[in-house]
Amino acid sequence: MFIYASECKVIKIIFLDEGQLRKLLHSTLKLEPRKVKLIGNPLHFAFITFRDEDNRVKALNQLNGYQWKGKTLWAKKANPAADPMAKKRKAGESEDCSDLKKAKTEEPIEIRLKNAVTPYWNIPYEEQLKLKENDVHKFLMRLSKHIEKANPSFRKIVSENRKQNHYQCCPLLPIKPSPVTSAYRNKCEFTAGKHLYTKERTVGFRLNSYKEGSMSVAEPDDCVNISEAMLKAVKSFQAYIRESDKDVYNPENHEGYWRQLTVRTSSNSDILLIIVIHPQSLTEAELEEEKTKLKKYYAEGPGSTCGITSVYFQLFSKIAAHEETLHLTHLLGKKFMEETLLGMKFQVSPEAFFQINVPATEVLYSTVADLVNASASTTVLDICCGTGTISLCLAKTGAKVIGIEMCPEAVENARLNAKNNGLPDVEFICGKAEDVVHSAIQKCGTSEIIAVVDPPRSGLHPRVIKTIRATTKIQKLIYISCNHNAAYTNFVDLCRTPSNNYKGSAFYPVQAIVVDMFPQTPHKELLFVFERIKNPCS
Repeated sequence: MFIYASECKVIKIIFLDEGQLRKLLHSTLKLEPRKVKLIGNPLHFAFITFRDEDNRVKALNQLNGYQWKGKTLWAKKANPAADPMAKKRKAGESEDCSDLKKAKTEEPIEIRLKNAVTPYWNIPYEEQLKLKENDVHKFLMRLSKHIEKANPSFRKIVSENRKQNHYQCCPLLPIKPSPVTSAYRNKCEFTAGKHLYTKERTVGFRLNSYKEGSMSVAEPDDCVNISEAMLKAVKSFQAYIRESDKDVYNPENHEGYWRQLTVRTSSNSDILLIIVIHPQSLTEAELEEEKTKLKKYYAEGPGSTCGITSVYFQLFSKIAAHEETLHLTHLLGKKFMEETLLGMKFQVSPEAFFQINVPATEVLYSTVADLVNASASTTVLDICCGTGTISLCLAKTGAKVIGIEMCPEAVENARLNAKNNGLPDVEFICGKAEDVVHSAIQKCGTSEIIAVVDPPRSGLHPRVIKTIRATTKIQKLIYISCNHNAAYTNFVDLCRTPSNNYKGSAFYPVQAIVVDMFPQTPHKELLFVFERIKNPCS
């Protein structure tokens, strides 16, 4: 396995534990790594990236031959992964030849794009739901084995659940379908590239990922999950860049300018655009000229007919994913969107998280409120709260709520949303969950805390899991996951045998519910209800 970071320097090292490795690098050796990733099974190796060659050389000199815990470490330079397009050329096949060859033997470009973006588009919806339910059923069967292994004292509980719940670790309630199955996405990121056949500048989706060696882009006209309003916005920007004196960005040679268009829509008819450009060597004056052209295009030109309510401009010059993205520049219209959810109005900043399917989100949050069922003696701790949607939906039922969110813009939105919806007592704390969750728990004056977590795709930071475990007042946890496989370690760690690392009685999943947030695709939201088990053997 390999971590690619074209601007970073990479080394490889034998090692065992990530926490100990980071401590060695930062505290003991005073090194400045940018990224550390353990690999292997067991984890005997790591890839470490550094900002520049000087830092890498310093690390190599200090790590090679270093005696640590009775072992001698060794490190060496790791070569970057070959560019996927370069690999294709080396193999004697250009992207054009490859894609054109496929076009002759496979489906039309429209079908290929639908298969890539909405793989379930040609499957009846009832069958889609069965596929998703079956996928979670298999997941719960697998999870039961790992819970039993992580906490042998749960053997009796796991065994009983397997007998009663078709070999699953807990009951799986019937899947909750989405009220809408088409045109439901309120946010999409479209790539600016070249069309497979015409080579015209095109705004849409790649037929395959760049990793797979493809740069061709197809228009999203037939993607069933995209609304007409969003398509109009895409067509409008496509028309603009086709007339532009600047070409689209080429990820192979890093030349060109236009990179991406993000479109966000709301049920209140808001349409917000984020136009992303690579500045290359453009001067400030040239960038200002381009901004002026865009403003004129959307204010009084052809773009004014699409109902666009907000336009933002973003410079994006990074190549590697870890590098920072520059701030947005507001060009035109409102500075935010407004969305209505369960009778409440929410202000959403351009980069703030908001669920992409509002009708299905109402199903999801109503289900969460039913599961929380908070009393007057309960405080709900909403971890990764975004713009405060779950927090306010729960506060509306009478619960005392504290929200935690790392995005300052989202926290600002959340506080304003609370005020605008007549719920000023809801408190929001800005910071990484792993850094502020302990102080948030101390603010909870009630005898019982119910934690609700809706983390990013990768799950919660291990420190948050450990803090939840160690906080005895938290007896119940609602975990919302949009990728249950990525959050697998979180689920197992909640159930682990108590130890110095995982203090407090273990949790156990007592219920699972699937909500279909993403029709026409295999993706779904999984709700887990975890409860603390004090005497697992009884």
